[in-house]
Amino acid sequence: MDNRILLMNPPSGLYRRDDRCQSKVEDQAVRVVFPPVELAVLASVAREAGAQQVWVRDYPAMGAGREEYLADLEKLKPTLILVNTTAHTMEEDLAALQLAREGNAQVRTFARGESVSIMADAMMPTHPELDAILDGEPELTFGEIISGRPLSEISGVVWRDDEGCAKRNAGRPLIEPLDQLPLPAYDLLNLDLYRSPENGRRIAAIYAQRGCPAKCIFCPAGSLFEYRVRERTVENVVDEIEMCVRDHGIRDFLFHGDTFTLHKRWLIDLCRLILERKLEVRWGCNSRVDTLDDERADWMKRAGCWVVAFGFEHGDQDMLDKMKKGARVEKAFEAVEVCRRNGLKVHGFFVVGMPWETRETLASVLDFTRRLNPDFFDFNIAYPLPGTEYHDIVVRDGLFESDDHTKGGYGQAAVRTYKLSSAELTVWRRRALLRMYGRPAYIWRTLSHAASSGNTRHYARAALQRLGNLLSA
Repeated sequence: MDNRILLMNPPSGLYRRDDRCQSKVEDQAVRVVFPPVELAVLASVAREAGAQQVWVRDYPAMGAGREEYLADLEKLKPTLILVNTTAHTMEEDLAALQLAREGNAQVRTFARGESVSIMADAMMPTHPELDAILDGEPELTFGEIISGRPLSEISGVVWRDDEGCAKRNAGRPLIEPLDQLPLPAYDLLNLDLYRSPENGRRIAAIYAQRGCPAKCIFCPAGSLFEYRVRERTVENVVDEIEMCVRDHGIRDFLFHGDTFTLHKRWLIDLCRLILERKLEVRWGCNSRVDTLDDERADWMKRAGCWVVAFGFEHGDQDMLDKMKKGARVEKAFEAVEVCRRNGLKVHGFFVVGMPWETRETLASVLDFTRRLNPDFFDFNIAYPLPGTEYHDIVVRDGLFESDDHTKGGYGQAAVRTYKLSSAELTVWRRRALLRMYGRPAYIWRTLSHAASSGNTRHYARAALQRLGNLLSA
């Protein structure tokens, strides 16, 4: 079989396209674009399955649009295309497949993404340009597709029968062990497109684990993976880091995922191996407030960690409980103190705009943020991703304020609360970020850190970009 594979983030906007975080990059207070590692792993899977040629294109990161995409279709002549979708860009992403089908009626077309999987039964009959959707973890499914197995026989696929109806095959069990997956095909990425906003160096995201035990109603991370956490072996993870350092000059990393610090022994072993191999890398990670202590933080700092991100979400315990966060407000202060004692910066994420939000609870978020005083922070307006409990509540209670449910995001509210309009939420976020980032003491602390680390120019550029976005909103 002549397999020429094009894997792409289509020219439909610059978004974080992992299923957990489907946000517009410009909505983020700290703007960073990571390489599409998920596509790079699928590229390695395709190679192992015998594909003749494989390409990865990240058109939004390239600043490329329709014309560049059409030129690639003409030049590369792919026989199979897979698009990485988000809840906001599905229609535009599938329009890119339609363009490919118009140029080559025989091209096979596939899509992946949490939202398109959930909506597959409704979308397949109305989108004949789409042959199938990869449902669940896509890697083993994609390998079977490349090998030529009929779609009707592959677990984890939603496909269209001869009558145009969607057929959802049996789900595929979660991949175990994760080490059976190949390392990402970094050689297929233009790594100069992905730079740390802190120092301007190449940056990559390492997917060391999958899953989350929490049941937050606004996030699909837990339900996607049966509320379990699976980790790659530390040797496998560090092999990827070493490859990035040795072959691609990447020394800055984010460990992707919500629960990086969950399993203490695994975390310490990983840090120890990074030190043993003398990799001299710099990295950040995500954590929960109840999964960090001084021993973990000490090892992390020694192994190159400089910043830890927490989903603090809210300063009102009742709001946290309604979100099903499974955390206590006071634990946030303990986690910040652990980081400070061990020389780690803190990045705080806060979620506003849930159905129960009021002016009073918004005030509590601001007060909470001031008292925590994180080094970096963002107020994200909740977006009802399909498949989440929050989405079900929004639909049930008629909280969407537009017939186009793809509009909105972390910086532009898509839905109202029981007490506040979407416009009020959007205005509050902009003003809150301006107020909090504009505090003289905060500015002085940030400039001092930038000067001591030699990154003043990069911090100044990031600050001006952030200010411009907020003032023009």
